[in-house]
Amino acid sequence: MSTPRWLRAFALAVSAAAPLLAASAPAHAWDPVVHRSDAGVDLYLWSARTLGASTAVVPFLQFEPTPDLFINLKFPLALSLNGPGDLEDPRDGQARAGLGNPTFTLYYADIDGKLTWYAGGRAALPLGVVDDYDWRWATAYASAAMAYYDLHLWAADALPIGGLGGIEYRFGRSFVLRAGGDLTFFVPLQDRGRRGFIDDSDDLDVVFQAKVEPEFQSRAGFGGGVALQTVWVPSSVYNDQGQVSLLPYFVYDSQKTFFMRAGLLLALDEPLGPAFDRGRVTSLYLQFGGHID
Repeated sequence: MSTPRWLRAFALAVSAAAPLLAASAPAHAWDPVVHRSDAGVDLYLWSARTLGASTAVVPFLQFEPTPDLFINLKFPLALSLNGPGDLEDPRDGQARAGLGNPTFTLYYADIDGKLTWYAGGRAALPLGVVDDYDWRWATAYASAAMAYYDLHLWAADALPIGGLGGIEYRFGRSFVLRAGGDLTFFVPLQDRGRRGFIDDSDDLDVVFQAKVEPEFQSRAGFGGGVALQTVWVPSSVYNDQGQVSLLPYFVYDSQKTFFMRAGLLLALDEPLGPAFDRGRVTSLYLQFGGHID
């Protein structure tokens, strides 16, 4: 009995396609975080019984106008809900909002084998000069929700200008180590009080911050990491001029379009810590975004 033509054609098609179907799709190489074009938003949500709920919302856009030269833009927004009253309205349950300092960063990043390094500078538009109580309350506690990291986003009465640099090194396919830091000068514009509830100086100040971040990610894009970060403010109104925090997180990256992170930001020492104590900082951290190149 002869084999039907359609069955022979089907068998030939399957045999031709079998190698392609059996072979797994090649894994996309990781693009270093500092060497890719992304758009997204970072969210930090912190709630304290006497202070209400504070949220730092930081949309960002990063792109590569020319090879290895990157522009990063951030547009921070602060929200405060169910906060305490003030002299104008002593009732509790106040809602407040304010804009942080839109920040422009320009840096060069180069990939050399497993090592990626970057260096550049940044400046922020000082919207913190706005003399409004609700505005300053919201931005000050948004800064606290971020454990004072990236203080230039929220600094009041100062023009933040600084430099940054760091590395990213890949150990094999699934493990990467990031380390970086930056030095920011706060150029005084006026003296109306504390810069984000941490700094009461009207002189030129320097703020230093650094971060070390190991991260693991599977071939499927799921993984996790932890960021140990510190910020040092010489003119701090607190006896402890530094703030150390820890950010363990889960991560998913499709390596094509979508990425996200979810974790907890824990203030480890004073003035904002220790985490989980009453009135101290333990913030929910969320990041959502997409690759645009």
